[in-house]
Amino acid sequence: MTAQMESPMQTEEMRRFEELDAAFPDYHAEMIDGEVSFSTVVTSAHGQMVIAIAAQLSAQWCVMTEVDTVYDGWLGKTLLRPDLSVADASYRGTRLKQFPADEVILVGEVVSESHPENDTDKKVKKYAQAGIPYYLIVNPIEGKCLLYSLPEGEHYRASLETDFGKPVPIGEPFDLALDTTALYTY
Repeated sequence: MTAQMESPMQTEEMRRFEELDAAFPDYHAEMIDGEVSFSTVVTSAHGQMVIAIAAQLSAQWCVMTEVDTVYDGWLGKTLLRPDLSVADASYRGTRLKQFPADEVILVGEVVSESHPENDTDKKVKKYAQAGIPYYLIVNPIEGKCLLYSLPEGEHYRASLETDFGKPVPIGEPFDLALDTTALYTY
């Protein structure tokens, strides 16, 4: 399976975003509905939690970090870089810098201390709109995981919240329970 990626619609907002992103390579930049947010380099606590989740999925799936997720329905005004994206194992070794949302099965975000509303509100709508089947929010501020599923429009029809230390069951095609014992609060 190979992703056939057409270049996303190049809007003036996206062109300016790409210039800003290139000018500040030590920052993590994203754009949601034309609004750009920068956060500092991923902290070790943040990165450790991403690795803890990714390690449980990488044996059977293609797990990518910091890969641009693109969707034509965002009309060139949104570009997201999830902490982790999961796709079919056939994508292992891909060198795509931008990955089409319709090939992503699960995205995961570790909530940022600087802009928690991006992960817990704005991105929920965007990932649902793109039809990504699962959105996992790891919230070290609250010590909880929230798994959204069944996207419809700008919402997910189902969600499951668990405390750190309790498993997070994920249905088809994963059929597994994520171990959250390695996660901790900020």
